[in-house]
Amino acid sequence: MEDEFDVDDSGGIKDLRDAAERGRKATQELDDMKREMAFLKAGIDTDSKAGQLLYKAYDGELETELLQAEASELGILKGDVQAPPQESTTRDVAGVQEREALAGDSVSPEVNTQSPYDQGLREFQEAYDSGRSKEDSAARFVHTVLEAAGQGDERVYDNR
Repeated sequence: MEDEFDVDDSGGIKDLRDAAERGRKATQELDDMKREMAFLKAGIDTDSKAGQLLYKAYDGELETELLQAEASELGILKGDVQAPPQESTTRDVAGVQEREALAGDSVSPEVNTQSPYDQGLREFQEAYDSGRSKEDSAARFVHTVLEAAGQGDERVYDNR
């Protein structure tokens, strides 16, 4: 009597693992393409250094209006694309107030002689030391660098 459990399934399992890995890669590629399309649809210049920084750092919803608002604030929209007027919601107002609170201590690049990266690191450390979460403190760093980039601070683009 032939034992039905002696069948060699190692090739089948290997094929399933390979297929699962291909599926994960395809899903990641699809997510990357969706992200890129959302930024292009919003009119964000991802060829500029500031656009690339926003592309890498942005972790919000990939809705056109939200992306345009963020890019408009940094001055990195392609051409004359403008964010459409939005109705103010409690969530929007709270978000603006939070950004203003985080940006409250910032010094404009014209006045500041410190590198945006050094300034961002200093602000990260101050925020973290004052009890803010690591994520909020990191957001402060990214905001400082992107703000300097949006205002044309060439030190952001210097890759030395």
